[in-house]
Amino acid sequence: MPYRPDLETTLARYAEAWNTDDPDARWSLVHACAAPGVVWLGPEVDRPVEGQAALAAFLGVPGEGGRFEVGGLDGHHDRVRARWRRVTAGGEATGLLVARVDREHRLLEVVHFQD
Repeated sequence: MPYRPDLETTLARYAEAWNTDDPDARWSLVHACAAPGVVWLGPEVDRPVEGQAALAAFLGVPGEGGRFEVGGLDGHHDRVRARWRRVTAGGEATGLLVARVDREHRLLEVVHFQD
């Protein structure tokens, strides 16, 4: 039986993937928390980010830096929602994360809504 992290572990790895500057560490974190065909949607993009490699590259695009946090997790069946917060030198953004996970609790779809 494959290892099945709890949803908190999955989202903690997801947040750390946002926060690391190390591309190898980011890849390992994305690989651990997301399914190979993961799809990410958010206000920062015009079209979906598809696949682990694309997600790791997207999270590694130089930007404002800062710290990304996820909290207030609520989940049932194969769905999860949580509040997210990103603090940068330029300010703070907050919103809602809604995701669908597979049987191993890896992210299949992630949608960020910004407040």
